[in-house]
Amino acid sequence: MKMSADEMINRGRIHLELGKNEDALTYINRAIELAPENAVAWAAKGIALVNLGKNQEALDCFDKAISFEATLAFAWEGKGIALTKLNRAEAAIPFFEMALHIDPSFSRAWRSLAFALETLGRREGARKCLNKADELDAEKT
Repeated sequence: MKMSADEMINRGRIHLELGKNEDALTYINRAIELAPENAVAWAAKGIALVNLGKNQEALDCFDKAISFEATLAFAWEGKGIALTKLNRAEAAIPFFEMALHIDPSFSRAWRSLAFALETLGRREGARKCLNKADELDAEKT
């Protein structure tokens, strides 16, 4: 049975959720072969690479995702996470802010921004971001 790029991405994302990052990459790379300009596939690849500690390589994937779909909030957030993990939290902040500009209800991006701010010693800003994330998550339940 031949799978579409979207089906490959979905399988890859399931593997990401299960913490099976190498398996996720197998599906996601196949999706990229089938649809090389699919922003979601590139962003998902970036997430898998971040999870594997390949943050510099992940940055390229997030840049490609953003170049194909500038309104993909989780690609902007992913780039911020990769930068934070590369000890570049100050540089990461605008990427979290862009993700939140695109989707103000993206609670994970609020938490990621909080982590970057905390890393920089900006505890009050971090606390406000965490409170916002908690508020958004409470609305979902």
